[in-house]
Amino acid sequence: MLLQKHLEIAIRAHNGTSFSPERRGAQYVKDYSEQLADDLQKVAEKGGDANEYQARYERLFVSWMHAKGNCLSSMITGPSKFPTRRAEKANRSEQNRYQEFQQFREKYFARIEKNARREAKATSDPLAEMRAKLAQAERGQSFMVAANKVIRKKITDAEKIALLMESGISEKLATELLAPDYCGRVGFATYQLTNNLANIKRMGARVAELEKKANATTKEVERADGITIVENAEADRLQIFFPGKPAPEMIATLKRNAFKWSPSNGCWQRQLTDNARRAARKILS
Repeated sequence: MLLQKHLEIAIRAHNGTSFSPERRGAQYVKDYSEQLADDLQKVAEKGGDANEYQARYERLFVSWMHAKGNCLSSMITGPSKFPTRRAEKANRSEQNRYQEFQQFREKYFARIEKNARREAKATSDPLAEMRAKLAQAERGQSFMVAANKVIRKKITDAEKIALLMESGISEKLATELLAPDYCGRVGFATYQLTNNLANIKRMGARVAELEKKANATTKEVERADGITIVENAEADRLQIFFPGKPAPEMIATLKRNAFKWSPSNGCWQRQLTDNARRAARKILS
């Protein structure tokens, strides 16, 4: 077990609160060794540093066990002259160490999950993903239209099911399509076709926007007043460079229009979109 070397500490941690500190200590070591093993697997899967995680985990576990060793129970020590205030203080300390232990785990995994999402986003291809979604929606639309044509044919249900199955769907789904809904309708409802078509149009517009960005080049316009406007295609940002610090009124206007100060770039910027272009023209007109 990963925490076997801390067995004596775990046993001593229960001397003042358990009639069987050996059994309780051994159980803690077993349970938290299993938890650590599971954690290390997750850390490895997410690209974290397993050695660093284990060292921190063990350090906080031991700190918790030391604090737990100061806790007392009147059932174990006896009620006579029981040090109530000392016991309360020890209990608070033990709870604090336990909270630190648990918060470490929660914060660590939240951080590596965030890093993993950031890396996935950085390596993803939004245009290819959107094209794939659009193609899937278009196939779905074509299938629904074709299926409804089959369902409206003047043939038996058995023949309709056979034709629908030829298109690649299961017999169960084909049978369900022939079953009337609460309004007595069969096949795919009009709203399903309408909603999917609206999604196709939305995704088509998004594909066009992404294609435009993929083919875009960085443009820079320097104005007579010293302000420079950059359409940074690589960073996907519209950036406004001022010759000095803008007036407070200008800063407030920039913020209202979703521009944020970028210390690393020394400019005010937001995502490069047509709305951003319009906002920049309005602000600087």
